[in-house]
Amino acid sequence: MGEEKSDFLAKVRAAVRDYGMLEHADSVLVAVSGGPDSVALLHAMIAIRSDWHLHIAAAHLNHQLRGEVAAQEAAFVQRMASALEIPCEVGSADVRALAKRRRLSIQEAAREARYSFLEDVADRSRAHKIALGHQADDNAESMLIHLLRGTGPKGLAGIPPVRGGRVIRPLIDIPRAQILGFLEQQGIAYQVDRSNFDPKYLRSRVRHEVVPCLENNFHADVVSPLTRLASILREEEQFWEKHVENTFTMVAVATGQDRIVLSAKKLATLHPALLRRLVRHVVSLSAGSLRRFEKHHVEAVLHLAGGDRPAGILDLPQGLKVVRDRDEISFQLHGQKKPSPFEYCVTGLGTTAIPEIGRSLRLSACEADEVRGRLRDNPASTALFDLDTVSFPLVVRSFREGDRFVPLGMSGSQKVQDFFINRKVPRLRRVACPLVVSQGRIIWIGEHRIAEPVKVSAKTRKVLKAEILPL
Repeated sequence: MGEEKSDFLAKVRAAVRDYGMLEHADSVLVAVSGGPDSVALLHAMIAIRSDWHLHIAAAHLNHQLRGEVAAQEAAFVQRMASALEIPCEVGSADVRALAKRRRLSIQEAAREARYSFLEDVADRSRAHKIALGHQADDNAESMLIHLLRGTGPKGLAGIPPVRGGRVIRPLIDIPRAQILGFLEQQGIAYQVDRSNFDPKYLRSRVRHEVVPCLENNFHADVVSPLTRLASILREEEQFWEKHVENTFTMVAVATGQDRIVLSAKKLATLHPALLRRLVRHVVSLSAGSLRRFEKHHVEAVLHLAGGDRPAGILDLPQGLKVVRDRDEISFQLHGQKKPSPFEYCVTGLGTTAIPEIGRSLRLSACEADEVRGRLRDNPASTALFDLDTVSFPLVVRSFREGDRFVPLGMSGSQKVQDFFINRKVPRLRRVACPLVVSQGRIIWIGEHRIAEPVKVSAKTRKVLKAEILPL
């Protein structure tokens, strides 16, 4: 084994261990564009698969943006997978049509299509992990792009090594030069995407103009310090997220009537750094995301909350309205249509789309020992059930008047309507809340509470994992 290969694989193994990317006998779907990073990633995963007894498969998406060149890249990936004797699925998506339909940039639409394709393939093939080829230079470039756009600390935290427990990036600490050196030493062919050199894209200009300028004039290896900074900020962001959630509980007056209401008096006591994060948190809760929400929007909210005027109104992106009425600051969506009722039959494990609310329900199964001791670590969007207490087919549907269930920790049933009222769930969010039903009984009010009879116990052998995800 050459020194370049040995060092490269050692760094891959270190990233996998340090970030907890893999578990024994994981099935890993590797996203392969055909470029050097993804090709090196595929070969690396094959090289280390015996360490974790992995099952490896590949997936490639043709974005239909570059005609015959894109078709040639897809064929290249298929030939490579065949030579490596691993399964490979190739898909295609009309990214231009998606961008037009969703009013997204081409880059946003391509990313959305790519992730949707990978999640779909992973669900159907029951892959535990999706491996992406982002590396240290990508991370540094993203940080610089965010910096140029006026980002805060979260943007400078860079690309996460692990996202949602499923998406992993084993090359995240390895510079591009070392990846190319590994491929050259091993004589491994790859494709070159010419759009990566097109100066009309900001990333291309940062990669070929900004980074070389910094390296030639200020620091010979600018990627390493940026990578260290990202690591520090990721850790600090974890602390901040918990602090913001606790502060939100303290300053929230109400979350009913399709709005979130905060106390202006309590907001005035907060440090500006915490206040800015809190505003972004509330916007994300109200609108569902921070898309197109920028720094000047945050500052406008702060001015409204801290100004001398007792009343005022702000119109923000995504149909969000912020209203001050003396000591109350309310965040509410206006012009939003009430979601249509929905009901879908779920016959087994996998993903079920719920287009009416822009979400999907993903079901998977695992041994109880894999999650025992970590039942409280899951986000609200994830629920765990004793698989033996659940019967397929399941139904995922919208709320109906008269619905009842037995909340976790209780022995008697409760009206779902009362549960929503007690938890101050806005009315529009009640309609959009997916309820999971087994044999006519509600076992989960999505993102809120599971039912007592289906909880994981000491006797549980197999666990059913349910996740509410963006569509």
